Amino acid sequence: MSTLRDDLGALLRGPRDLWLIYGIKLLESIAYFSVYTLLAIYLTTDLGYTDTESGSITGTWLTAISLVVFGAGFVADGIGIKRALLIAAVSAAVGRGLLAFADSPNAVFVGLATSVWGIACMKPTMNAAVRAYTTPATVAFGFSFYYVVMNIGGVTQGPLISGFRSWFATGTTVLGHHFSSSQLVFLVGFVVSVLNIGLVSLLRTPTVEEAPATGNPFRIAAEVLKVRTFWTFLAFVALLTFVRLIFQHGHLTWPKYAIREFGDTFPFATYWSLNPALIIVLVPIATALTRRFPPFPVILVGAFLTAFSVFAMAFATTVAASVTFIVILSIGEALWSPRLYEYTATIAPRGRESSYMGLSEIPLFFAKPVVGFLSGALLTKYCPEVGPRDSQQMWLIIGLMTIAAPVLMVLLRRWLVTKPNEDALAA
Repeated sequence: MSTLRDDLGALLRGPRDLWLIYGIKLLESIAYFSVYTLLAIYLTTDLGYTDTESGSITGTWLTAISLVVFGAGFVADGIGIKRALLIAAVSAAVGRGLLAFADSPNAVFVGLATSVWGIACMKPTMNAAVRAYTTPATVAFGFSFYYVVMNIGGVTQGPLISGFRSWFATGTTVLGHHFSSSQLVFLVGFVVSVLNIGLVSLLRTPTVEEAPATGNPFRIAAEVLKVRTFWTFLAFVALLTFVRLIFQHGHLTWPKYAIREFGDTFPFATYWSLNPALIIVLVPIATALTRRFPPFPVILVGAFLTAFSVFAMAFATTVAASVTFIVILSIGEALWSPRLYEYTATIAPRGRESSYMGLSEIPLFFAKPVVGFLSGALLTKYCPEVGPRDSQQMWLIIGLMTIAAPVLMVLLRRWLVTKPNEDALAA
């Protein structure tokens, strides 16, 4: 408790721009997770797409975000934090507004496409901003608190989605426009995205000491890709991607599985909110207990726990098994995820944090469409809406695919462990 108190005190004495970034992250998380959690269900229930089609559409959208992220990182390093965030905030708000008011599949696709740049650019740019406004003494807790803030936003999607699906089951009319329950959730995402534009406009340009060096994005890309350390880091992230994909299944596969196995009225979003709620509590504790350890072993232990979590549902198709899955998943996530943010930001050369954060999405770019398609295919085969089900087999397949990643990380650990960039730590 003393360590937590000291860490929080040091963070409170940080620049107000760091807290603006936390506020921006909070609102962005509310908007992003509400759309992300509900999109596949919306495409099926409102627009009539099959499981495979809705999974593929959602996977394509997520893939597009990952594709743009690793280009957006170069742009953010090139034009600076505030300008990059402002453009991103406008893009996200417009896209979510189009999605909320969409009256046809084409309008939905335009909204999703418009939001891609904003979502993609915000991710690496906000990470770089946290690094810019923290010191070597506060960077570990700064990223942990950033992750907590993200999950505070994430926990709101449970009561928001469950409440709207219950209160507005047949939709409602607002200012002459009829919204389905899903579109009302998207409307909330649009409103908080507009608020984010205002918060971004309040950011001050970092001082000379804080500001990353800017320049031509293409030159920055060539500079980063020449460094051997980056490719070792990318291999590490690629293996960890298999663990991170559990969260894709958590948002694409698990909600439909839960509705089909436990009933249409099962409050899946509320149950999933247990994940961010646990993260809010666990991350500061985990950081305080493990910050004296190098990131790699902490990430490895967390990765094993996260990978093993899926097997709970391979053993039993019960609500208790699903809760066990979410709890073990959350404990593992609390260990590895914030340390990965810290590891990425400190291993990158000063001023190239956005580029590293963006390029770290390359493995996800290749994996997300696979998961989108796989989610729909597995649901169709093992957990269809109508007909016999074998959901335990589905989760066993997902679990075996996932557990391979931390095993390989152990076998390759001597090659994968990379020391943090000394300039980055000294900055």
